Amino acid sequence: MCFHLSNTKKPMELEDRFDSRFEDISIFEPSYHLNGFDYGTVYIIKQDDEDIIEPSIWGMLPEYYSDEKEFRKKFNTLNARSEKALHSKMFSEPIIERRCLILADGFFESKEVNGMKYPHFVRYKNYEPFAFAGIYNEHGLGEYSCSILTTEANSFMAEIHNTKKRMPLILDKTTEKLWIDNSLNNIEILDLIKTGFTKEKFEAYTVSKDLTNSRVRSNHSNILKKVEYEELKTLF
Repeated sequence: MCFHLSNTKKPMELEDRFDSRFEDISIFEPSYHLNGFDYGTVYIIKQDDEDIIEPSIWGMLPEYYSDEKEFRKKFNTLNARSEKALHSKMFSEPIIERRCLILADGFFESKEVNGMKYPHFVRYKNYEPFAFAGIYNEHGLGEYSCSILTTEANSFMAEIHNTKKRMPLILDKTTEKLWIDNSLNNIEILDLIKTGFTKEKFEAYTVSKDLTNSRVRSNHSNILKKVEYEELKTLF
């Protein structure tokens, strides 16, 4: 699962990293902590236009919907299980026709220890931006909503997300352009889901529990600072 992410890099850094550009750079807002359940803005590169970075609502909506609030009450589409997406009523068409890269430079996941949850910040060791494998829908001209694909956790993430043992599908640099290639068929998409995960090294550390406290504003630089928990020191 992936319900919390960060994207702190400057627009020009994202443009250079992904060889794409913002049509309107003024739309970009960095996020130290973007809580998915606020249905805020992430930035995507679409299957049909790999040269442009577009804003998108995180949490995919159907192409046609009458009541967003009612839909959100019934369905959580921040993530889509990659193993089932091709057979899902909601995701089967987008994963064929509307794949995207969702840009970020970190995400948050909680580890459960003795019934208590401890949030961790996960990022590349070189703190470089990366791309989640995503899917999207379009709602009118230039309005998009998207979901992050998830997969079974590898050994590193299984230690952190030790209950559900899931992780977001982060693409390797060599597979990013393949993911948004229009020519992929179903078999090739499934193969890319299985083999396209990044080869970069990750690091993770504990951060403040303000991250998951809905009464506390947590979209600030301090949320990325390491926080030591004494009770964890005695266990490990």
